[in-house]
Parts: sequence; structure tokens; C-alpha cells
Amino acid sequence: MMDSGIEAAEELNTLFTSVSKPLQLEPDILSELQSIMRLHSLPAQELYYKWESYCMKMGNDDMKLDIESARALKKDVQDGLERESRSKAHVLSSSKKGKATPRTGGAGDVLGM
Repeated sequence: MMDSGIEAAEELNTLFTSVSKPLQLEPDILSELQSIMRLHSLPAQELYYKWESYCMKMGNDDMKLDIESARALKKDVQDGLERESRSKAHVLSSSKKGKATPRTGGAGDVLGM
């Protein structure tokens, strides 16, 4: 039985390399991608989709995957999750806000007398 880290590395190599690129990712790039997967509980395929999305967002469909771009991807994924978390927290806090306590109409003391 193969180690899950080895399986993940093989899947990342398969997804992130093509005929025109090297057959394997550099060890530092591979470890950065595996770190993103561990930190955010992402499968390799979803990480690859995030990479493609990041490339499109940066306006470079054939962006080279190097250590700088891998770190930038990591920051982008983290920023996206933080934005999502803040937006969910905002929705929850605005739905929990209560209404003001109704006042009675008369002038009187605390007991309304």
C-alpha cells in the first residue's frame, strides 16, 4: 500500500505538469502545494482548479508554476477563505440582531404606574 503523501505527490505531478513542462515538480514547489492541501483540507484536483482560477484572475493563462507563484497561490487561497469566513460571520451577526424593547406609552415610574 502506498503512503497518502506519495499518492498526493503523484497526483499533483500529474495535474500540474504537461508534455511541455518537466515530468515532475520541483521538491520545494511540491511541498508548498502539499502544504496548501493540508492547511485547507483540499484534494489535489480542487487545488488544481484553484490554480487555474488564480491564473485567470492574474490574467495569465499559461503562468509558470514556480515557488513564488505557489506561495502567491497559497496566499490567495488563504485570503479567499478569510473573505468567505468574514462574509458568513457578517450574515450570522446581522441575523442575530434583536429588536429594541418596546416602550409603553405613558409617563410613569419603572412599573408603569
